Amino acid sequence: MSDPTPEPTTNTPPVVPKPRGQKPTPEEIEERRKLKKLQVLPEGISRKEWKRQQKRERWEESKEKYQEINREKKRLARQRKRIRLQEDEELRLAKRKPTKKIETDVKVIIDCDFDELMLDKEIVSLSNQLKHCYSIMRRATFNLPVTVTSFNKRLKDRFEESLSDYHLWVGNMEFTDKSLTEVGDINQMVYLTADTEEEITKLEPNHTYIIGGIVDKNRHKHLCYKKAKELGIKVARLPIGKYIEVNGRHVLVTSHVYELLCKLYETGGDWEQAFNKVLPPRKIRHKDDTPTVESESKEPESEEEPESDKEEA
Repeated sequence: MSDPTPEPTTNTPPVVPKPRGQKPTPEEIEERRKLKKLQVLPEGISRKEWKRQQKRERWEESKEKYQEINREKKRLARQRKRIRLQEDEELRLAKRKPTKKIETDVKVIIDCDFDELMLDKEIVSLSNQLKHCYSIMRRATFNLPVTVTSFNKRLKDRFEESLSDYHLWVGNMEFTDKSLTEVGDINQMVYLTADTEEEITKLEPNHTYIIGGIVDKNRHKHLCYKKAKELGIKVARLPIGKYIEVNGRHVLVTSHVYELLCKLYETGGDWEQAFNKVLPPRKIRHKDDTPTVESESKEPESEEEPESDKEEA
């Protein structure tokens, strides 16, 4: 008696999802061949339709597993997103939150009452230097609050157009359209200018030091000196000649002057250390007037502080 014909088989063993891109093993390939030989097409159905039906059945058997995998992927993605957003928020707050600083009894004014004397590109340079002053203040160990006076005209327009977030700056940096004589006692002010023989040796308590906020490539000689004399404000210069190898007038950019005042506190009043920390090494010389060996490579110029744009100090 001959063996009965095997009944048509439409079901196959449940398929466990494999990682995407993983090739079947030789054993799996051989198993599939054996199953294919045992399978008999049902009557009235094409092989293509039968394969499609088999595929649907396999999906029904394994879809719960796939759905579970997808749910886990989405859960992990949401978790990573929450962590990333939390880290971004913490970073944002850390940037905005000022660090604890050591208080001082010295204030700084940046006098920007020279708008009409500057070209448009010089206004841009000055705005970048003010922004850099804010960055310096944020990083400084000691608190030297800054008031930007005569903040109006093109300089203010520049901030409103390109640096509009200055309204959100956190820290002791104030912008006002008032003149410098309206924000403090001129008897306690010292205007820093290179055009005087009077040299400061330290920052006096309860004094306000004024930095001229102008970028003019030295077109306007003695500008800050004349203004200070007209207003009856004391003038003084930084002890630059003792530490810096320069030719001509001893002038620095606005942000360098402010950074020097901050570093002077951090170095315990040591001008040489302060200058070494702030200014290019190729310009520094020791107190014994022995010039240091100049570097052959040029100091790269900062976008915010072009070396050709000088302020009086």
